[in-house]
Amino acid sequence: MKNVRLITCTISVMLFVVFAPNAAMALPIKQAREAIADRLVAEQAPDGSWPEEADYVGSIVVGMARAYEVVGKDEYKTAAELGGNFILKIGEGNFYGDEAYALALLTEITGDTAYADAVRQFYLLVDTYAYIRAYQETDRSNAVFYIAHHAVAAHKVEATNAGVWRQALIEYLSLISDDVAYYPVMSLGVATWALAQTGPLDDTKLDPFYWGDVALSDLPDILLSHLVISPTEGLAGTFYHRFDHTPAGEDFKASGYIEDTVFALLGLMAATTSEKNFYEEILGAQVMLCLPIRSDGIVYERIIESVGESYHVFGGDILRALR
Repeated sequence: MKNVRLITCTISVMLFVVFAPNAAMALPIKQAREAIADRLVAEQAPDGSWPEEADYVGSIVVGMARAYEVVGKDEYKTAAELGGNFILKIGEGNFYGDEAYALALLTEITGDTAYADAVRQFYLLVDTYAYIRAYQETDRSNAVFYIAHHAVAAHKVEATNAGVWRQALIEYLSLISDDVAYYPVMSLGVATWALAQTGPLDDTKLDPFYWGDVALSDLPDILLSHLVISPTEGLAGTFYHRFDHTPAGEDFKASGYIEDTVFALLGLMAATTSEKNFYEEILGAQVMLCLPIRSDGIVYERIIESVGESYHVFGGDILRALR
């Protein structure tokens, strides 16, 4: 398998406006979405990648595909296809989880079955159990992120081993805690997103060593408990970084990172049903995600403008959540 790489980094709309004084500075969601997508189109290299972010093309392609679904601009679909072709070329049949998911999405938005066929062939030929065991050598957040995307991709292309990926995700999520994972809340968010799409959030239990009596059905409410409500504790409307709501270290903040908020938000979106919805919390977090977006589409890693690093993948991630 490929070497895996580390991914860096109840509130109503009324409460959000009160608690987030910078909200008035945020671009409207529609404008923010198009600013990001337009910049990603402009910055894409002729080979379909983005400068110095070849390992993150899968996540960016997912964002462009989602932007196309919402906005309908042909240039967004073209950029997604170029990125997908880059993945096919460099992957040579071996894909990261977000790459496999991106290719599965491309078949949905283009009708070209070649993308999904390549993913299905990967799952047919890969030594699934050995591939999954190899994630034991990396950070547990990293493992959950990629296995979650593999689980959804395998489900989408109806791979025969789709259930194995879902079970592996449950097992790796069971190992997540503040002490042994870099990104606990992000891990919970992306796992909830994947599990809600690939099967029921039922009474299946996580490992009691870290999670006690927690079942899959409890995950959305636990995820919601990591939403920042009070501005005295963090950036209200975003999500905490760790389960204990403390900074991970001296150079960290307790909340306000793009990827923690994006994947927690995606988890709530996937888990929303007619009986149990999180619409207000989702909208509040979506508006917060617009805060770091400049009118030229540049995005920084923390949800305060011009703070932290700026990468194209952060823009791709946000596009997934502004739906």
